[in-house]
Amino acid sequence: MDAKVVKKARPAKLPYGYSLPQLSPLYMQPPFDYRDAWSMTIPFRSDPRAIAQWIPKPLVPDPQGMMFVTVSRFFTSGFGHYNEMLLGAIAKYRGRTVNHCLYLVLDNDIAIAAGREIWGFPKKLGRVSLGDRDGVISGEVERGGLTVVRAAMEVGPLVPASALTGSAEYTNLKLVPPVQEGAAPAVMQLTSTTLSNLSLKAVYRGRATLSFAESPADRFSLIPVREVLDAYYYNADFSLGHGDVLHDYLRP
Repeated sequence: MDAKVVKKARPAKLPYGYSLPQLSPLYMQPPFDYRDAWSMTIPFRSDPRAIAQWIPKPLVPDPQGMMFVTVSRFFTSGFGHYNEMLLGAIAKYRGRTVNHCLYLVLDNDIAIAAGREIWGFPKKLGRVSLGDRDGVISGEVERGGLTVVRAAMEVGPLVPASALTGSAEYTNLKLVPPVQEGAAPAVMQLTSTTLSNLSLKAVYRGRATLSFAESPADRFSLIPVREVLDAYYYNADFSLGHGDVLHDYLRP
């Protein structure tokens, strides 16, 4: 008797997009192209011992506790306009310098979802402003009716783009909780993405101030501000593309 050939059924084609909901995906696939972005970056020194607890291995925290706050006004493909504040810590991965992201606040649901789901950026919804008045660039972050971050710099001299040093690589602890009670995280990875097509069109340098306020929900005040360094206000174009998994904490 001849053996019957059993054909496997093909999986049904689903109306599937890059992101959810399937009916109307919230965001498209990277890269996202940013144009005419204005940002104020304030580097500062914090307490190295206080910061080390927030830097996941295998990253190595900066021994001087170097950190930065960047407040930006963006327009990009896929997201449109939004304002964002990023709190980051300088660290090393296998000897190279990276910017490890500790906290982001922004005002655009598409950018929040895409940032968290693709790369693991620790983003929250809030009110972020970036203004220019009387020769001062000012940035504020408000959540829960409280102003939790105040940053400002004078509009100093126009300096060469090379004055704005640092890495264009950003790392994140991407964490997706489990659906089952008591289970391990569904995803726990150290991810990396590097800004590409970066073009700095104008860079201004000036003195700066930075302060974090108490809040029961947003604990910026756990980050000591020991010394504020020169700040930079700059205009740039860049692209945010796919990244890499540097470390998977769920793999043995």
